[in-house]
Amino acid sequence: MIVEIAASAVISASALALPSRAQSSTAQYISQQTDNSLNHLHNTVVFGTSKTFEELRMTYEECRTENWDGYGALSVSKEAYLLAEQFLKSLPLGTKAPSMGAEPDGHLTLEWYQSPRRTLSLSVSPDGTLHYAALFGSSRVYGSEPFVGKVPENIMALIKRVPSV
Repeated sequence: MIVEIAASAVISASALALPSRAQSSTAQYISQQTDNSLNHLHNTVVFGTSKTFEELRMTYEECRTENWDGYGALSVSKEAYLLAEQFLKSLPLGTKAPSMGAEPDGHLTLEWYQSPRRTLSLSVSPDGTLHYAALFGSSRVYGSEPFVGKVPENIMALIKRVPSV
């Protein structure tokens, strides 16, 4: 709670700040690092929440009816939506926000992507199973884990392996 308030204050203050008039190389470095850190915070799940959760909600709304893709896709259930939302809320502070999608089997997909050979796709099923597949160069990792309110350690390790762009 304190961290969120402090970060919120920093983000709000930076939005009102004038461009840096830093003269020394040290002041310029600090200004640049502050800007980089704020950009990172705006792209994380915790601090970029409105955008992340809005994208999840819109995906659910668009795909909650049968045949949403025109090819016979199953509807995304309310259960899958709520589990995906809970998963996002359980990610640690500063985690890069994923992009959202839906699959024809009715699952919601969260994807962390840097390049075609450095990506993680996580499928959230309505029964609480997390199915994942990742590419890291020529290495492939895939499997399934139950979601019981906490991000499984092996999935968190995979998320951390996809560095932010």
